[in-house]
This record gives sequence, structure tokens and C-alpha cells, in this order.
Amino acid sequence: MLDNNVLSGQEEEEELAEEQFEPEEEEDIEALDIPAKDRKLVTHPYDFIIRSLKTQVDDGSLILADKFQRRHVWDYAKSSRLIESILLNVPIPVCYFAELPDGSYSVIDGQQRLTAIYRFLSNEYPLRRLKILPELNRKKFDDLDPVYQRLLNSRAIRCIIILKESHPDIKFDVFERLNTGFVPLNAQELRNCVYRGKLNDLIHELSDDKVFQTARDVTDIDKRMQDCELILRFFSFHFNLPEYRGNLARFLDKYLEIGLNFDEETIKKHRDLFRKTIDDVYAVFEERSFRRYTRDVGWEKSINRAIYDVVMLSFARLPSDEIRSKKTEIIEALKLVCQDPEFSEAITSSTKNKDRIQNRLDKWRAALAGIGLEFPYIKVGQ
Repeated sequence: MLDNNVLSGQEEEEELAEEQFEPEEEEDIEALDIPAKDRKLVTHPYDFIIRSLKTQVDDGSLILADKFQRRHVWDYAKSSRLIESILLNVPIPVCYFAELPDGSYSVIDGQQRLTAIYRFLSNEYPLRRLKILPELNRKKFDDLDPVYQRLLNSRAIRCIIILKESHPDIKFDVFERLNTGFVPLNAQELRNCVYRGKLNDLIHELSDDKVFQTARDVTDIDKRMQDCELILRFFSFHFNLPEYRGNLARFLDKYLEIGLNFDEETIKKHRDLFRKTIDDVYAVFEERSFRRYTRDVGWEKSINRAIYDVVMLSFARLPSDEIRSKKTEIIEALKLVCQDPEFSEAITSSTKNKDRIQNRLDKWRAALAGIGLEFPYIKVGQ
């Protein structure tokens, strides 16, 4: 009898680390300001036949986990139990798709289920730890008896499609409500499903930037896309801060949506700006990048997003040679401003509040001016 707990090295999956940040408060729920006539959600039911899954994923009409799918994938044991359930005709929860502007579908709820099925149909892993059909353990799809192959291919999964005619804000709100997986998608993972395009691709590309990773004291991309959210946060604040109203999640959503229409020149501008800025940050702060300093602890280990904001926004507006020539002074300026009670409060409490963002930017701007580094005043909101 096979020992199902023994795996070959090929069957093991590497687990990505989840990065640690200083906590931020949950945002207050904000009413959606949508005219009554536009408050519509258009849906369409659809029975998805498994035999069509691989074809539709391969031709791009159905978008599962993309080229960055390493971030969150079920292990083989869990995937195998799903395949066994389908073969046994156990009902599978409804999946939800979003219709994209080009008519393709992106999976909003059911991503891991459908990815597990697709990978099995693609012969990527053998079944393991099955309890009711143990005779199928160690078999990949191509190894199954044709009876089981036909059975699996013929099963249907009920899906609901949120059509593109739906109002964008209502649609995203519904996506959040439908986000019911065992490990629910966070805001950035959900954006990754909805706003696919050149800006989203660029953000993924930059998340693999080694200087960016080294500055955060990590060696790979983040399991839950918190690195991608940091990059989006920088772009949104740098290019669109006057439009900020206090709801950070919706602010980031909107900028990624705007990015769907960026041309190559605009994408290059974003890429060059981020790489210039993160290179300058690491040249100055090295392993202390984006950390808070306190007299009791020294440089804290976790990244503080609020400090990330002010440092990135200021360095993006300053010449590299001026920044690097004042490395020691900048480090001391941050240590000193972190002792300021108002700045400390602005980076630790209600950090997404518009006034708190303005306060910490103004304090940091004054600290840099004190060492001879001047950058333009940045207005938060109108």
C-alpha cells in the first residue's frame, strides 16, 4: 500500500512569505455617491462545463491566476480533494466572474478551485491523500482511466457573471461581498483580478525589483501582494494626491482603473520614477528603509507605510545627487522628526485620514528643508 505522506521533491510546493507591516486601522465604511438611475448590477448565470476550462484559459477568454500565480496556490492535497469531490458529484460552490472590457472573464470568487482543476487537467500534479477513491492516488489526469477522465470533463460548475454594464463602484462593492474564500482576497488581490492591464503588469514587474525587496528585508515577492499595494500607493499619491478624499481603498482602486488606459510612454514614466526613487531610498537608508525610529527601540523591524509615503514622495521630487550627498543628514532628520509628537501620531494613528497625511508630509518637508533639501509643497485633497 502506498504511503500517501511521502512526496517526491517535484510534488512539494514552495510557500512564499507574508511580509510584516505596522498595522493600519480599518477605514470607515463610506456611502457610495451614485445617482439612483445608475445603481445597477447586471448578472448572467452560466453553467461552466469542465471540459472547456483548459481551452478557455489557454485562449485567454477566462483569466485565472496570471503569470504571478505563485502568490497564492492551493497545495496538492487540497487540490486533490476537490478533484475527488467533483468525481463523486459533490456540489461545488458557485463561482463568480467579472466581465472585462474586452469580453473576457476574470475569476473573482472561485480562483483557487478553478486553478486547481486547470492544473490537474494540464497534468501538473498527481492526486494524493484521497479517502474515498484511494485507487486514484499518484495518478495525474493522463493516467486516469478514460471513464474517470470523461466523468471529470462532463461535470458542470454553476457560475454567475457580473457583466461589464454594471456600475463600476457597485460592481467592486459586490466583489468584496462575494469574496468568501477560505483565505479571502485582500483589497490588492481583488484589484489584481478586476483591473488587469499595463499598469497592473508594471506593478507586478516592479514587485520583483531586487532593490525594492532588499530595502524591505525580503528575498521574494509577497504572498498576499502587499508589495504591489505599496507600489500602487506610491503611484496614486505621487500623481493623484490632490484627488484624495480620505478613502484609501477606493482611491487606489480608481488609480489602477485609470491605468487601464495608460500608453507605453506613461508606463515608462511610472517605471523610471519608481526605480529612481527606490534606488535613492536604499542608497540612503539601506536596511532602515521605511522604518520608524524610537529612542527606546531604535529602528523598528516592521515597515511603516506612512513613513514609506513621505519618504517616497519626497525622494521622487528631489535630484538623486542632492539626496545621496546628504545621506547622514537625512537619516538624522528622520530620527529627529520621529520624536515629534504630532509626526509620531500621524504615522501611527488614523494614518489614512487626509489631515494626518498632510501633517506628516508637512513635518517631513520641514525636516528636509532644515538640512537644505527643498521640494514643492504637496496638497492632499482639495
